[in-house]
Amino acid sequence: MPRTKAQYDQIRKDRKTQIMATALEMFAREGYGHVSIAALSQRAGISKGLMYNYFSGKEELLKQILNEGIEQIMISLDPNQDGKLTTEEFEHFIRRTFQLMHDKRAFFTKFFSLIIQPNVKAFLRESSLVPFIDRYFSMFIRYFKEQGCEDPMLEMFELSVILEGFGIMMIYYDDLVDLPPELYKKYEERIINKYTRNHHEKK
Repeated sequence: MPRTKAQYDQIRKDRKTQIMATALEMFAREGYGHVSIAALSQRAGISKGLMYNYFSGKEELLKQILNEGIEQIMISLDPNQDGKLTTEEFEHFIRRTFQLMHDKRAFFTKFFSLIIQPNVKAFLRESSLVPFIDRYFSMFIRYFKEQGCEDPMLEMFELSVILEGFGIMMIYYDDLVDLPPELYKKYEERIINKYTRNHHEKK
């Protein structure tokens, strides 16, 4: 029986996912600049010609990988897309971020290894990272204003450093030291308590 359009679309989607996973693995381990389309095609198990049916080249492939990683975080930031954060949405964002780092640790280890490469930084400007950062900053500054903080921008900056530091520690160091799992949960709760209205009202 011939395949339906939906089946062909799913096959194409699965193949693109496979190519992107292979590319992320190679870019992170070998360096973006050292990976050729030919080598990538061979590792992915498809012909070089077929590769161009999915991506116009290595640059487009990189941009899609960058956007995928960023969008996994973006989707947790503003679920109802109204540009504002409630206390409940803030808590959801923190919990979702911690959960993502735990559940997709292998992906984010490779992703962070990729985005710190000097020759990848230029592509970040063309990805969804810049609009995400602009949105992130404005939403959290507004949120902290509504929380009654004296310096909302400083609070936003501090939270960003905390989350980035936690992500690096969890991804790179978690398997090197023997920390109890409940410690991460306690830290998650500390961040949520620190940046909610109740915390500021208790000061």
